[in-house]
Amino acid sequence: MTRKRIAITGGTGFVGRHFAELLRARGHHAIVLSRRTGGDVGDVDALTKAFASCDAVAHLAGINRELGDQTYRRVHVDGTRNVVEAARRAGLARIALLSFLRARPDCGSAYHESKSAAEELSAIPA
Repeated sequence: MTRKRIAITGGTGFVGRHFAELLRARGHHAIVLSRRTGGDVGDVDALTKAFASCDAVAHLAGINRELGDQTYRRVHVDGTRNVVEAARRAGLARIALLSFLRARPDCGSAYHESKSAAEELSAIPA
C-alpha cells in the first residue's frame, strides 16, 4: 500500500480527530488543519501551502450553530470555495466533503442550504 498524505480541514473537531486516527492506523499521514493550527478555511494562501505536499483533502470543517463571524455561509459555502481553490492551486484532484443528511437548496434551513451549496462547490473540474 502506498502511504498517502491527506489534509483534513476541521481536523481538531469530533469527526476530524477520529478520521485522522483512522488514517494513521491505516498507515497514512494525516495533516490536521483547523483554525487553531493555522488552517482556517478563510485563508486560501495558508490552505494552498498546507495542501502542497498532500495527495488529497478531506474537507470536514463545519459548524452546527452560528457564533459571531462563524456563519454557515462563511464556513460551509465560502470555506468550501476556498478549499476547492486551494486544492486547485496545489494541483490536487481529490476532495472528500462531509455534508449532512437532507442537505438541499430552498428548504428554509440556513444550515441545510449552506451544506447543499458546499456540495455543489466541492467538485474539482477536470
